[in-house]
Amino acid sequence: MTQNHGTPDYPSEAGNLDKAQSQAKPPASQSGRAGIPAFVPLSQPYTSLYRQSAVPQSPEARTNPEYSASSTASSPSISTSASSIASAAPIELPLVTEFDDATNSRSRFSLQFPKNWLFWGITSAVAFSGLGIISAMTLFRLPSLPNCPAIFWPTASASLRIYCAQLSAERRTVEDLLKAIALVNSLPENHALRPEIDRNIEAWSKEILALADETFQQGDLDKAIATAKRIPNNTEAAGLVTQQIKDWQTIWANAEAIYQDSIDALKQQDLRKAFSIATRLLGVDNDFWQTTKYRELNTLITVTRQDSDKLNKAKGLADQGGLDNLLAAIKLAEEVRSSSPLAARAQQAIADFGEAMLDLAQATLDQRDYEGALAVVQQIPARAGVQDEVKDFRSLAEAQVQAWGGTTDDIQAAISRAQRIERDRPLYNKAQQLISYWQLEIEDVQRLGSARQLAQGGSLGDLRAAIAEASLIPSFNPRGAEAQQAINEWQTTIETAEDRPYLDRAMQLASQGDINSLQAAIDEARRIGHGRALSEEADTQIAAWRGEIQRIQDQPLLNRARLLANNGNLVEAIDVAGRISSGRALYDEAQSDIADWSAQMQRSQDQPVLDLARQYARQGNLAQAIRVAEQISTERVLYDEAQAEIQTWRGQFSERDRLQQAYSTANAGTPAMLLSAIQLANEVPTNDSVRAEANRMISQWSWRILEMARSQANYDVAGAIATARSIPSYAEAYAAAQQQIQEWQQRGRQSPSPRVRLE
Repeated sequence: MTQNHGTPDYPSEAGNLDKAQSQAKPPASQSGRAGIPAFVPLSQPYTSLYRQSAVPQSPEARTNPEYSASSTASSPSISTSASSIASAAPIELPLVTEFDDATNSRSRFSLQFPKNWLFWGITSAVAFSGLGIISAMTLFRLPSLPNCPAIFWPTASASLRIYCAQLSAERRTVEDLLKAIALVNSLPENHALRPEIDRNIEAWSKEILALADETFQQGDLDKAIATAKRIPNNTEAAGLVTQQIKDWQTIWANAEAIYQDSIDALKQQDLRKAFSIATRLLGVDNDFWQTTKYRELNTLITVTRQDSDKLNKAKGLADQGGLDNLLAAIKLAEEVRSSSPLAARAQQAIADFGEAMLDLAQATLDQRDYEGALAVVQQIPARAGVQDEVKDFRSLAEAQVQAWGGTTDDIQAAISRAQRIERDRPLYNKAQQLISYWQLEIEDVQRLGSARQLAQGGSLGDLRAAIAEASLIPSFNPRGAEAQQAINEWQTTIETAEDRPYLDRAMQLASQGDINSLQAAIDEARRIGHGRALSEEADTQIAAWRGEIQRIQDQPLLNRARLLANNGNLVEAIDVAGRISSGRALYDEAQSDIADWSAQMQRSQDQPVLDLARQYARQGNLAQAIRVAEQISTERVLYDEAQAEIQTWRGQFSERDRLQQAYSTANAGTPAMLLSAIQLANEVPTNDSVRAEANRMISQWSWRILEMARSQANYDVAGAIATARSIPSYAEAYAAAQQQIQEWQQRGRQSPSPRVRLE
């Protein structure tokens, strides 16, 4: 049985299609031209009607990729029989013409054919072989596939549309799926295949939505939305598009908000908060934000951490001040990349550092170092954005240098230069301040010059007139300090001229030297008021004259006290000298004598006590010596000396206790206890008074240990060696013990004997 692979005319009516379905196996005689079968149910894909075969590509297939994909890549071939091939490709021969030609040919060559049987045998074999080859080629030649790109769709059949739509949908791209839908969706709603077509359209629409979601997961929201909106409206998938787009937009907006919050935290240099926010991207239902953007944000956090460290270090350098630190701070801030979240902060920092350099330049200029100020502003980088300020600063600096001349002409020239800075310039306000300052200075210079001319007269009236003129210059004016200095000089001159006679007359009175004259001199000098030019000199002279009076009054008392002290009457001498009260001229001298006399008295009283304590100590009675010396109280002159002796005796007392403990330990008589006694005795300091006794006992105890070791050697040589080795190197018996150990070791090597330990 063969199938009809012709291309019949497909009526669009459903009745014709039903008729085509009733003819599932038409006879070979009803076959038409090769092509697409009249009808194949969609539940059985059209590709099942063909098999793969290697069909040579036509030129159209080579130049048309879509044709090649539908005709060659899929390569469905129709399985057919020899009879179907014959019916599918009939050869119509012009019988009359060929018959006449054959008759003429036979009559023309009949007399020329050879009559050799070998020739006819070979000819017959060749003819039949050729006929067999031609038959086989005709039998196995496959019909050509439909060329979907070249089909004129307005006249195409439903089966052809479905077939080409399936081929297009198999490519699984949005465009191909939409093309597949368009091919079959144009068929009438009442078409017999409409239910199957709608199921395919629904499946393809959902696949388009799935591809749109893949695009969304890859990070292209706009393309995903555009793709989803291309789904036909009459499908169930179209009902999901609106909600799906809303979900995508919600997810995307949430991810963007998280990302921006993290960026904002980075801009505030809160790296911990930025990282905490960034981890929320891992919970976003989008692969692009979970992976690509999350990694991007992590990288950005790492870079921002480095930039933050640079900015913090730069700020620290700038806070230290100085040109070198500011330049280093700017260099660090410039290392922050423009793509960093801290780029704006870095730029602001650079601008701030530039302003700081301008301030430094102004401070240098205020010290009248014009060259130094220019050297500072020349190093301000352009990125600081203060080029206009630098330009204005140079102009104002030149004006200030001009004003330093101090004359009216110099100041006027400075004003003219500053007035060139226009209103729209950054340092316009500063220029106006300087202009106002210099205008006041011009007034001050003129007024101060007038005052100095008045003072040149030299009289008290001229000086007072000069002071009055200069006093018109306020202290806060540019030349206020200079005016005040001139006023002070003129006032001093006036006061000196007025008060010098009083002081000269007082000194003349004091030169007589008696109490009355000195008191008169004091009264005269007091006429010079406090705060006047000669007031300090007058006060100094008054203090000296008052001291002379007190010395004259108190010297007899001090002389009498000294006489009593020389006679040994220290108590009365102290009483007389104590009558000189505090604040008097001889008070310090009297107190010094009183202290010496008191020390002599205390020493005479306490020295016997200290001598007795020392006697007890020499006798070895340290406890009694300490008790006696402690009788000297804190305020006594020998207190420090007594305390020093007490500390020494207490140290000796503790070392003797340690030596007594060594004696007690040695009384046990065993080598181990004797060794402990030696160690205790050796703890006595070398500069202590009992060290000699300690050394003597160490020597004695070490020899006793060696004697015990020798006795032990009679029955336990190894034990004797161990005992002898315990003698310390600082003991007197150490060398003898080492020699004895060597002898025992040699004896043991010569005649070994078993050990016998006696309990």
